Amino acid sequence: MTVTIFAALPTATPARARRVGAAPVPRVRPLDEVLAAGPAHDDGPADDGSVPVRRVQDELDRLAAALRPVAARLLTAVGDVLAGRRPARHLGTLLAPDALAALVRAAPGPAAVRAGTSRAPSAGGAGGAVRGLRVCAVGLRAVEVAAVVPGHDRVRAVAARLERADDGPADPGRWHLVVLRLG
Repeated sequence: MTVTIFAALPTATPARARRVGAAPVPRVRPLDEVLAAGPAHDDGPADDGSVPVRRVQDELDRLAAALRPVAARLLTAVGDVLAGRRPARHLGTLLAPDALAALVRAAPGPAAVRAGTSRAPSAGGAGGAVRGLRVCAVGLRAVEVAAVVPGHDRVRAVAARLERADDGPADPGRWHLVVLRLG
């Protein structure tokens, strides 16, 4: 009785290997050879003079992580304005005029706050806590932020763009909220 090699090969083997009778064997390099080769991406410029994509993305990820607390504090203040706990003029130096105008339009009027329809921090639990904060650096001088903040009578989706206001060190530096979109 003879057994054919075709029955012994798994079905995931390429068709050519099943026909020839030999399954491909992956090449495993010794650890010393792998470590001697260095990192998978080069830190210097490529042959064509471009900057490697991975290195730039690492810098943007570090910037986004460093600015996460700044964005959280700023959006907490925006949530306080939307809930009627803070006047919008308190954020005048941190927001661009268009962003401030959008915030003033969305903020509850003084009559609604005095009528007691806004949620107080003690009744609403966490008060102005920002939920679902996402920070994405789109450049070394621009960061986009998305979050959910409690507002006057409901929670609101907030999208914002922060841009550098000075040429100092990036962390923390001075950042202005230049675009504000409220859902």
